[in-house]
Amino acid sequence: MEFLSESCPLIRAYGAIRFDAKAKLSVEWLPFGSFYFMIPQVEFNELEGGSMLTTTMAWDNTISWSWEDAINALQDTLSKVSASIVRFPKQAPPTLILSSHDIPSKIDWDIAVNRALEMIKKNNSLLTKVVLARSTKVVPTTNIDPLTWLACLTVESENAYQFLLQPPNAPAFIGNTPEQLFHRKWLHITSEALAGTRARGVSIALDRQIELDLLTSPKDDIEFTIVRDTIRRKLEGVCEKVVIKPKKMIRKLPRIQHLFAQLASRLRSEEDEFEILSSLHPSPAVCGFPTEEAQLLIAKTEVFDRGMYGGPVGWFGGGESEFAVGIRSALVEKDHGALIYAGTGIVEGSNPYLEWDELELKTSQFTKLLKLDLPLRQKVDCK
Repeated sequence: MEFLSESCPLIRAYGAIRFDAKAKLSVEWLPFGSFYFMIPQVEFNELEGGSMLTTTMAWDNTISWSWEDAINALQDTLSKVSASIVRFPKQAPPTLILSSHDIPSKIDWDIAVNRALEMIKKNNSLLTKVVLARSTKVVPTTNIDPLTWLACLTVESENAYQFLLQPPNAPAFIGNTPEQLFHRKWLHITSEALAGTRARGVSIALDRQIELDLLTSPKDDIEFTIVRDTIRRKLEGVCEKVVIKPKKMIRKLPRIQHLFAQLASRLRSEEDEFEILSSLHPSPAVCGFPTEEAQLLIAKTEVFDRGMYGGPVGWFGGGESEFAVGIRSALVEKDHGALIYAGTGIVEGSNPYLEWDELELKTSQFTKLLKLDLPLRQKVDCK
């Protein structure tokens, strides 16, 4: 934090925060800790009308890191960057899948969703929504290169945030998320509500029919209203009047469409980014409502570590910050394959079979890059 300054807007810290900072870290997420942020030595920005290469140096003689040390470190990094510039393919090389493991299994998923629905229906329960997630481990015959995999997701990235975060000698957390948590520039702040999911239609007529079904679905309206109104109330805690426009519309992505609303307001004071983060995260889109009740049920139900999945991913510095929600994401590790994460919102009227299909739809942007229909594939449900 000591190197960040409002007078130097090009110095930014990039990183992510765990979905639940209090939860025990699993082995695969240990290198990330409860949060992981860094200031890059070299940053390349594509801007309207041009591009910019930014280098950042930090030195402090009191800690035996001199100006000369900083220069030498930067030169070393620049030589590595210039030697590694490549043009990534638009398609991943053919890869066979040795195994695929879902946690929870389909059977355990049905049990978990039905238990959540029982909790929601209880007369004395405050719970109205909980987001349950699934981790799918895929092990291919060859290593998955996280940069190549992310580059191949560009066809899915219209109006979405792409990210890759990798501590030294650690797995890479990659994602292609359509959901903004918030964007702040000085006192102005915006956020988005995203909920309800349908596939895109194979024709214009079918796509329109699916859109109308999503817009008129009582179950999806409940889920979306919870998300939108909760974000509005959280913003009102640190902001002046919150404007919601549009209040409800369809946001179309290449493979999926969602219910969507945008919220805008003005902060009462220049709150610290982490105060805003603590107010808006976790949103009901990735946790549920009320937050505390949903978190307790998630902790009791899920037997894997979400890690940074569902947590804030973004940057801050120079009086501005922008964070997305780390969904549609995967943890990729050399020689160990990938863990692909997805979740769905459970509200009154949810169907466990349809929610499982939604998980499959959300993970398909990753799995479609791999050969899933070959004889070598073994599908194993972990209980």
